[in-house]
Amino acid sequence: MTRPKRQQSRGSIGKRKPTDVRPTTSRVLSALFSMFGPKGVEGLAVLDLYAGTGGFGLEALERGAAPVVMIEKNRRRCEELKSAVAKRGPDARARVVAGDVLRMVPTLEGPFDVVFADPPYADDPFAELALKLMESRLVAEDGTVLLEHFHKTALPEKLPGLALVTRRRYGDAAVSVYRPASE
Repeated sequence: MTRPKRQQSRGSIGKRKPTDVRPTTSRVLSALFSMFGPKGVEGLAVLDLYAGTGGFGLEALERGAAPVVMIEKNRRRCEELKSAVAKRGPDARARVVAGDVLRMVPTLEGPFDVVFADPPYADDPFAELALKLMESRLVAEDGTVLLEHFHKTALPEKLPGLALVTRRRYGDAAVSVYRPASE
């Protein structure tokens, strides 16, 4: 009797494909929102780029941010995000945009007080993204740009129009915090 061939798995436990969703952990979310002090993001305009499961944008919405705009390329995830926003009721001031972040950013109206970007770790869109954000005037004068990346990815002290304030590491993740650079 011959044994049936085992199908090879597409990824082993602990290893992700570059296209897999890697949600920001609750530990990282908690740390990020604590940066904004006791008032948090209440009343602030938030832009969540590469939204994925919407962890950052939905949490910002729960904490009183408005408006919240989330951009995600995957259409199925966009529908899930729209459903999650709808469950928060008709007063939820959030919008989900389906499309490529670098193409969609110039079409948005801002400014935003908080911009969060968490692209797949295999990507490095940060310089181009910063340029598009600043050219489109999407970052408020006193805004904060949070860039999540693999901890071994070294982001520069300056990106177009932005200056690094701090970098924090959370396991394999790191978050580089930027603010508009004074010219």
